[in-house]
Amino acid sequence: MKPSAIGVFGICLAAMCGGCGPSEVFVTPTHVFEPKMRIAVLDFDWSPPTGTVNPGHTVQSAPNAGKYVADSLSSHLLQMDCFEVLERSRIAQLLREKDLTQADVVSRGMYKEVGQFLGVDYLVLGTVNTYTAWARGEFHGHIVSFTSRCVDVRSSKVVWTLGGRADIGPLGPLDPARGLALILNDAIPKLRSGLKAHQRAN
Repeated sequence: MKPSAIGVFGICLAAMCGGCGPSEVFVTPTHVFEPKMRIAVLDFDWSPPTGTVNPGHTVQSAPNAGKYVADSLSSHLLQMDCFEVLERSRIAQLLREKDLTQADVVSRGMYKEVGQFLGVDYLVLGTVNTYTAWARGEFHGHIVSFTSRCVDVRSSKVVWTLGGRADIGPLGPLDPARGLALILNDAIPKLRSGLKAHQRAN
């Protein structure tokens, strides 16, 4: 559902009341993780908001936020010793060769098939809910929020989730990448700790 003009204006009000919310990470306690895991991060779903705002208000959303958030998460996962992260440009190339879109992967539940031809054990999928810079007179800031899930391609089960929200204002920077970095820098240590607690011994 596309946000209405009232909904978009609500983004500004929410940001003005902001602070920076924590990330949320959950690791499935019953899943046993290998010491080294091959993983691919697909582009996240993202639909920029539409509608109009009241005079004196500005709201701007990046058209490629789904790709940017996925790229950033992939870079952070690459820094973790337990992951072998597939190059994201390679993912796009292989999907094109199979005449598949990422929407196909999700809608058809093709996790096992896609995992096999990508050569990975896990797929990370996600949705960007907000990736917006806003301004209202002398006030300005940004909001970033997203959710992601890691799916075991063999069982199609979600084995961990990671997401968060950052509201920066009322005199914060306009660049949503700053908020995204806050979320990921908070989330990755939590994920590392959660995976370590459930990793198979060497």
